This record gives sequence, C-alpha cells and structure tokens, in this order.
Amino acid sequence: MKPVSFNLFGQRLTILPKIIISFLVVLIPIQTLSLVMNRSSVNKVQNEILQSSASNVHFYLSSLETEINRILRLEREYISSDGDFLKAGVIPDSMDDYERGQTILRIENKLSILKSSSPYIKDIRIYFPSLGRTIWTTSFSSTIPDDEIRVIAGKDKRTQSPFTFVNNRLILGMLYPTTGNDMMFMIEVELSIPLLQQSMAQMSGKKNAGSILLNEPEQWVIGDTNDESITQSIRQWVSGQQKRQTASGMDRIEMDHKMYLIYYEQSESLGLTLVHYVPEAEALGVLKQYQSWYWVITLVSILIVYIFSYGIFLLIHKPMRRLVNSLAQVGEGNLELRLQHRYNDEFQDVFQQFNTMVSRIGTLIGEVSEQQTRSQHAELKQLQSQINPHFLYNSLFILLTLIRQEDKDSAERLVLHMGNYFRYITRTGEDEVSLENEMMHTQAYAGIQSLRFPDIQIRWGEIPEACRTVRVPRLILQPLVENAYLHGLEKVEGPGLLLIEVEQHEKLLIIRVEDNSGHLNPEMIEELNHRLHTTAHSGETTGMFNVHRRLQLRYGQAYGLELAIGHAGGLCVTLRIPL
Repeated sequence: MKPVSFNLFGQRLTILPKIIISFLVVLIPIQTLSLVMNRSSVNKVQNEILQSSASNVHFYLSSLETEINRILRLEREYISSDGDFLKAGVIPDSMDDYERGQTILRIENKLSILKSSSPYIKDIRIYFPSLGRTIWTTSFSSTIPDDEIRVIAGKDKRTQSPFTFVNNRLILGMLYPTTGNDMMFMIEVELSIPLLQQSMAQMSGKKNAGSILLNEPEQWVIGDTNDESITQSIRQWVSGQQKRQTASGMDRIEMDHKMYLIYYEQSESLGLTLVHYVPEAEALGVLKQYQSWYWVITLVSILIVYIFSYGIFLLIHKPMRRLVNSLAQVGEGNLELRLQHRYNDEFQDVFQQFNTMVSRIGTLIGEVSEQQTRSQHAELKQLQSQINPHFLYNSLFILLTLIRQEDKDSAERLVLHMGNYFRYITRTGEDEVSLENEMMHTQAYAGIQSLRFPDIQIRWGEIPEACRTVRVPRLILQPLVENAYLHGLEKVEGPGLLLIEVEQHEKLLIIRVEDNSGHLNPEMIEELNHRLHTTAHSGETTGMFNVHRRLQLRYGQAYGLELAIGHAGGLCVTLRIPL
C-alpha cells in the first residue's frame, strides 16, 4: 500500500516539504503582521523625527529673529533717544576736552552694555562724522571704511534684510537720522559669524549634517560647512523654492551623490532662509537599522524553520522509511527481518510491534503451510479412494460375460489385468510413483478395455529414457484413457484409435492422450476448457477434473491439463508436469 500524499504541480510532495510548508503557513501570517506593524511604526517614528527636525529649524530661526529684533530695538533706542549720542553727533565742537572725553566714555559704556546683552555680538562701533572718529566698544579708533558706509547707507530698510554682509563681516548697521543726506552718526553692530556657525552646528547633532543661513538676493551665505558643492546645490534649490513662494517645509534631494533631507524656513523680518540638511541615512539610520534587523530576523526564522523541519524529518521520516522498506521486504517473503531502534521513543514501540508481527506472521505461515499440506494430502487420499471403485463394477460384468461365453483365454487375461490394476491402485503407502510404473498401470487398464472394444487400436509411444524414473502422482494417466473410452471411442462408428505419447521439452514433461472420436468443434473445446478450469476449483473430483485438480495441488496453477482438437480429429488431452 502506497503512503498517502498530495501532489503540487503534478509532483508528489514528500514529508520534508510538507513540514516546511506547514511551518511557513503559520510563520508567514505572523511575519506579515509584524511587517505591517513595523512599517506602521517606522512611518510614525519617521514622521516624528522629521517633525522634530522641522521644529528645531523653526525654533532656531524664531530664537534668532527674537535676538536680532531685540538688538535692533536697543540700537534704535540708543540712536534716537540717548543724549550722549546726539550731543557727540551734533555739537562736539562746543564741548571742552573733559566733557568730550566723559561723553565718549559714557558712549563706550553703553556700547559695552549692548555688546554684553547678546552672545552673538562680536563688536560694536559708532562713527561720528563731526568728530572724524569711530568709537569701539573698547577703543577710540579711526573712521569706518567708506565702502561700508556706502553699503549701509544705500540699503532700503523697508524692503531688505537688516543685515549687511561686507568684507566677510555680518553687520547690523543703522544711520541717524534715518532720512535725509546729513548723517550725524552711524552705528554698526557686528555679529560673530563663528558663534552663528557653532550654534547652527548644534542644531541637529547628526553626523555630516549642516545648516546654512542664506540671503539669496544679496548673494551671501553663512554656514557650518566648507563643502562648496553642497552649498551651491542648496542655493539652487532655495531659488526654486522662492519661485514657488513656499515659506517652509521639507524636501528630499540628492547632493554629491547622496540623498539628503532638507528642512527650511524663511524669515521675512530678517530676509533670511535657514536651511538644515541631514543625510537620509543619518536621519533615519536607526529606522533603517531596525528594518535591516527585521529582515535578518525573518531570514534567521526561515533558516530555523528549515533546520527544525529537517530535524523532524530525520526523527520521523527516516524511521518511517525504514519501516516502509521493511514492510516491502516482508511482502516479498523475508520473514527473518528484525528492526532495532536506538532511541527510547514511540518508534521503538512501533518497531517492537513490527518485530512481533513479523514473528507471528512467520508462525502463522508455517501453521497454514502445514495445514495446507495435510489438507492436500487428505484430499489426494480422498481422490484416490474415489478412483478405486470406479472401474470395479464394469470389470466384473465383463468377466461375467466372458465366463458365460466360456472364453477362457480372454477371461484369464482379464483376471490378470484386473489383478495388476487393483494391486496398483490399492497401494496406499505411496502418493508418487515412477512414470514407467504409471504407464504400466495404464496399459493394464487399456488391456481390460480392449476386451470390451476389440476394434479400438491403441498406440503406445516410447517413454524418453530420462523420464522413465520421473516421479509423478499416482493415477494421473489412467483416468484420461478412461475418459477417451467413455466420451469418445464408445461413440465411434468403425475402427477406433487411441494414441498415448510422452515427450520432454527442456524441464517440462508432456503426455498426450488423443482419440479419433471426431465429433468435437472449437466451441465445444472452449467450453470444455472453461469447465476444466472452473470446476477444478469448485470441488468436482471425477475424470479429467480429478487429474487436473491433483496436478495443480501438487505443482501449482501453471500446470495441469489442456484440451484441444487433435490431429486424428478427436479430443487431445495434454498433461504438463514440471521436471
């Protein structure tokens, strides 16, 4: 019996693929759900990271706006309402040296206070044209360069940034008065570019991240990086954003063959755009790492499933295969097979039961074989006993007729033939005899019949020398000759003919009994053969059926009798016995 299996694409699946598929059917939904949850968590965390970075940009720019506006407000208060500033700018000549010096000291103190109010202020200086001098926070120096004065004086304060970027210096400059052509004084608050760069560098803390303060209309940039390629890429990108009139947001661009996340926000009051950029791999590095770990865990899970499945395969399939192969050997007749299992598990119980079963089958087969042998022996005895009285009655009537006819010689031959005949069949000690003795017994029977039918000619073939001593079952040839007389020769009008031939074909003994009755056709022969093979198993034990049944019991189903129309026109019975 073949093991139950199902096919996939026309191929039979063995146990190992079934186990793997079973585990994957359970694992795949779990991994899919985990993937969906992971994706959802990644998207949520990613949005939070992006929002956090955008919030940092907004907070920094708002803080810078507040600080710059506070400095500008203090600057305006000084130049518009402070008496010392107005006195030094309008009437310096009316003051003596002492008063002029005291005024300058007070101005220096006020500038120092203003400088100390903000960490971004590097220095403050105020230029008084009437004095022809510039007052610094810590010194009394020469005048401001004319180019700086022209740049600061030329800025349109209503539309442009309060910053002036000149000579690599970032300045908050202011003139008094703010209108007209006569300048009383000009104040410059110089911001510390390194401090701005340092504060921008601390905005993110990500490796390879950076920030840029950009005034695109005036073409100046302050950043915490010296990478010109990145700076130029950002300036081009900001120009595009200004054309689209977007004040803030986030984008993803490629710079220097790397992907960057860009956060930007514009300040209308400062006229600046703050841009903060982070490599995407750095910004989302943890999430990328989590995703990588997820796929690593997935692959490891699949590997573990395979290893575990293969382990189960070895623990279950190999013992099962041994058991199946052993059952096949038992089916082929190997009842000496015994199975051993080194593990104390369920298969050990199964193998023990298998060994017990095989041992029991061997015992049962021995018992059945012995019982069948005894049954066949008893059946042969029964068949033999049925043959013994079969011919007695006719022989006695023939003898009675010969005595009445006073045919002494024929009666003597008949008594001799009958003596030989019944002496042969009453020997119950042997089930098999030599072929030569079986032939002599048949000749005795034919001699009795020749007294009844003197017109029937009998031709006896020679027995091959090698077959004379072959052992054959007793009484297998005489019933065939008897059948030829009873069902064929007795109905022949005119001379009858009976042929008995013996041949050897390799390891097969062939005996033919043929008559010339001539009243058979192929349909009748087919019917006789059918009856011969069916009644031989139905228990009929007379005549040819008797012989056929005995031969098959002795030699097997491949041997016995075959019926056909002979060359003489009558029935030809062929007897086949293995040598």
